[in-house]
Amino acid sequence: MRDLGKKAAIGALIVVVSFAVLGWVFLAKQAPQTKEDLWRGVDVTVIEQYAIDAGREVREPFINTDQGDLLLFVFALGGAVGGFTAGYYWRRLITEKGSKRKDG
Repeated sequence: MRDLGKKAAIGALIVVVSFAVLGWVFLAKQAPQTKEDLWRGVDVTVIEQYAIDAGREVREPFINTDQGDLLLFVFALGGAVGGFTAGYYWRRLITEKGSKRKDG
């Protein structure tokens, strides 16, 4: 019985790996060919296309996060604020779920 489970697991793994390899081979033809197409982001592929379709001109963003580590700093700052807030209210979030305060 144990041998049957092992064979089924190996068979399932072979099927998954086969699908992954076949998908990689067949979808490789659709991959971007130039270096510029390879690094196109959401702003170029989606947002700029909608702006052009709406008849608006594409412009620079108000806060350009592509400069240095500004985007990393913003995410770290948001994580720190969220972490400190969750830490401050930890007891209320975890232990005092069922109890409701009645004032007056």
